[in-house]
Amino acid sequence: MSNVFVDPATMPACLQTIVRLNPVTHLLDAARGLMHGGVAIGDAAWVLLAAAVIVAVFAPLSLRMYHKER
Repeated sequence: MSNVFVDPATMPACLQTIVRLNPVTHLLDAARGLMHGGVAIGDAAWVLLAAAVIVAVFAPLSLRMYHKER
């Protein structure tokens, strides 16, 4: 769930919460801001933080699995 096609204000409250926490939503908001000239620094920071967390969690796991197979 993200705000790609639908305005979150039209969604039920439970879906608005999911959309607000989804990194894709913040990525889209940052991209829209870049295209329209109003960059949202908070959205860009949120996306970078989410990407760093995903890499920090899954890089060691994937390397451990890779080395275990060899």
